[in-house]
Amino acid sequence: MEKLGYILIGLFYLLGSYLTLKEIEQFYPEGLLVILIYSGLLVLFVKVLKERLNNKDDDYYSKEIDQ
Repeated sequence: MEKLGYILIGLFYLLGSYLTLKEIEQFYPEGLLVILIYSGLLVLFVKVLKERLNNKDDDYYSKEIDQ
């Protein structure tokens, strides 16, 4: 399930990059900046997602503590 999520995130990234580059007439420098921004956001999103999935404390508190 986790691998499927990463595959979908990767496909979203590739599709977003393709559509953005298609709309920008000149690739450099605007297109390069957009690619760098997309790449940075993708890396940060994957990092946060991975940390959340591997954090046992969050799982414990969400299941055991009454709200």
